[in-house]
Amino acid sequence: MKKHNGFSLVEIAVVLVIIAILVTAVGIPLATQLEQQRTLDTQRQLETIKEAIYGFSMAYGRLPCPATSTSVGQESFCTTAGPSACTQTTVAQSHGRCAAIVGFVPSSTLGLAPIDAGGFTVDAWQDGTGLRRIMYAVSQYQNPGNTYVLTRVDGIKTDTMGTTIAASHLFVCSTGLTALPPTTNCAPVTQLTDKAPFVLISLGKSTAQNSNDGTNNQNSDIVFTSGTQTSTFDDIVTWGSLNTLFARMVQVGKLP
Repeated sequence: MKKHNGFSLVEIAVVLVIIAILVTAVGIPLATQLEQQRTLDTQRQLETIKEAIYGFSMAYGRLPCPATSTSVGQESFCTTAGPSACTQTTVAQSHGRCAAIVGFVPSSTLGLAPIDAGGFTVDAWQDGTGLRRIMYAVSQYQNPGNTYVLTRVDGIKTDTMGTTIAASHLFVCSTGLTALPPTTNCAPVTQLTDKAPFVLISLGKSTAQNSNDGTNNQNSDIVFTSGTQTSTFDDIVTWGSLNTLFARMVQVGKLP
């Protein structure tokens, strides 16, 4: 009988199965490591931005306003103190009224790099969509005699640190919302703080609103959610401290 050289179809199939198993065994950990690295890189980005915001306050005696989708990475104000409709301008206004409470990091104003084609800082996923832009919210706490305290030059000095810290600012809540999120407080979940002068948000790997917790970070109010990343919530959230803000400004003579 003539002997045939080569592999049979069964042998080839077995080899392909083994290769598939090896690729899967190696590929899944690599994918997990890549996602973990993107998360860590984004967390570092947020801390860098936080320091830039504190530095801005030390130079200008106020917090920057958020950028809007049309301000090309610059902070955006309303031309009037309100309550009239907001006409946007990138020129700083003495009353401190921002064009948006929740917008984007004003990367051009802060001198941050790198930025996308629109002038915005994006997180480590960088998929080319606007949802990768890092969000920034700032307290628009008002004192009738001092307008918008935190975003007005010397607003805190005029309001006094004691009065400013006694007021409510931005809320950060724990995860666990089982219904549509409230817009003015953390009920029924735990309140992590109501004293955040500013909040920074990356929407994480998934930008979809897969839970009420995720929706809470995209509805443009003063209440935000922070917590452990899960299959339905992977936002990365950090916030500033009024005490740190005061300390930095005292250090350079902007307060008291």
